[in-house]
Amino acid sequence: MNKIIAFDHMRVGAKGGGKHWTEKEVKSREAAAKKLKRKKRTTMKCPDWIGEEARKVWNKTVKDMKEFEILDTVDEEVLALYCDLVAKLRELNFHIADNGYTVRNAKGEIVPSAEVKMAQTYQRLVLQYAGKLGITAEARARLAKKMADVAGAGSGGGTDDLFD
Repeated sequence: MNKIIAFDHMRVGAKGGGKHWTEKEVKSREAAAKKLKRKKRTTMKCPDWIGEEARKVWNKTVKDMKEFEILDTVDEEVLALYCDLVAKLRELNFHIADNGYTVRNAKGEIVPSAEVKMAQTYQRLVLQYAGKLGITAEARARLAKKMADVAGAGSGGGTDDLFD
């Protein structure tokens, strides 16, 4: 399994990181990381509209992501949507476990239940939101690489280029 290389763990020429980082790459990535940090820490607030199960997902996600310093108050609504989807997906999975995965259609054929189809849709949405929020390891690695590439290209160093 590949390790995720954090900004502060890159070492010039060091082995074990998947690649020999050049001094320019390390400095570029460190500079890019600094640009996405607030001068003053903010506290995320869980929106009132999400349910109790979604609130539990919110609390766990915010706690688990805290050390990465990726989530910010501007992400609150998107994170709330993610948490709501996770809670609904869990509820669907309990329903499926109790009622089965399949039903008979009008022709008498065994087909996936409507709940299974809905759960599959929720799974895709959860993964999409997780990727957008940097919750997945792949998303965090992609963001780190993009930040380093933008900073290294000398494009003025603006984070706007990250979202092109």
